[in-house]
Amino acid sequence: MFAQLFRDALTEYTYAAELAGLTYCLSNTKYGLTLTVKGYNDKEHVLLEKIMERMTSFEIDPKRFEILKDAYVRALRNFSADQPHQHVVYYTSLLLGEHGWTKEELLAATEELTVESLENFIPRFLSGLHIEMLIHGNMSQDAAMSLADIIQDHLKKSAHTRPLLPSQLTRQREYQLSDDCSLVYQADNSVHRSSAVETYFQCGVQGTHQNMLLELLCQIIAEPAFDELRTKEQLGYIVWSGIRRANGTQGLRIIVQGDRHPQYLDARIEAFLHKMGDRLEGLSEEDFLRHRDALASRRLERPKKLAHLTSTWWMEITSNQYNFDRDAIEVEHLKTLTKQDVIAYYKLWIEHAASQRRKLSVQVVSTAPGGAGNPETATVEAIQPDDGLSLPPPLREVLILVVVCFLSLFET
Repeated sequence: MFAQLFRDALTEYTYAAELAGLTYCLSNTKYGLTLTVKGYNDKEHVLLEKIMERMTSFEIDPKRFEILKDAYVRALRNFSADQPHQHVVYYTSLLLGEHGWTKEELLAATEELTVESLENFIPRFLSGLHIEMLIHGNMSQDAAMSLADIIQDHLKKSAHTRPLLPSQLTRQREYQLSDDCSLVYQADNSVHRSSAVETYFQCGVQGTHQNMLLELLCQIIAEPAFDELRTKEQLGYIVWSGIRRANGTQGLRIIVQGDRHPQYLDARIEAFLHKMGDRLEGLSEEDFLRHRDALASRRLERPKKLAHLTSTWWMEITSNQYNFDRDAIEVEHLKTLTKQDVIAYYKLWIEHAASQRRKLSVQVVSTAPGGAGNPETATVEAIQPDDGLSLPPPLREVLILVVVCFLSLFET
């Protein structure tokens, strides 16, 4: 609410700046606030000075508060109307993240959200901060340091901000799934007729060698997955495969949204991945090198906009990895990988009999009229379990929540 009210209050002032090619954005994250200022550099310090001045002396307009709060509450309630594939991504992040809040929890918290509570929160929030700043573009080191001084001076003088202690700089972590596990989480969607599944295979923590093996495997899998699951089997209009990276961990994810029951979709994903083992073995050296070169070219492609490179470097900062020359380093390592390396990685993490296979299947079942989870439209074929890996429906949600609580955490 603080971020929304602040953006709303500065709309009139920043309108002229936007016309002149200078914009800003204040957004909230799990860690706090992210302030972005971009555009022509000659007046950036003027806009930043005004933003910090208003932020450290911000006063809430009660009328605007009620209007924006009502819009925020509506957005939380309307989450159920989002597409099923958006829901599976949301539930996956919620289940695996060490900290997170459901839409229901956020909605319940809005009942205690008042002008008075927000007025008490803002100075408490600003009283202790840790700042990380990236300045990229047409600016000297001295000019960049002066921008940093603008932020720190306003916080210290107006908000009496003190730096956070090292012990307070905790990082988000992910729950580690146990080896040889196959977990299922199921939720309902009563709005859309389509169902969706995200089948995720957790492959450990990030590192140069592991990153390149997973990216190369996904490069090889991407086209066959789309061709098999969407074109040939026609499981749904939305079929996507790729990497999920969060909080220092990574893994392979395949998302399918369609009219079939998620258990059936998950079974077809398993069947496809089983066939990929033979396909990898039969992959010619020429085709393997073509995939490897394609991945290297994509990673080394020159950014088309300054903002793209800025975003890449900012992700290095927010992830606390600070590998600003990552593309060159990882592509150099990529050139040393062989087909046998990829096959060994597949057999270690993805194959059905893999010793370190860690699978989480997040399924959103449509209970709308005509949906796969509606008793009137469900078919026998649509609810068949996938080779005994799925759990009986009454146990799914309970078991996944209990198991996750006892899993150890990745130290990232």
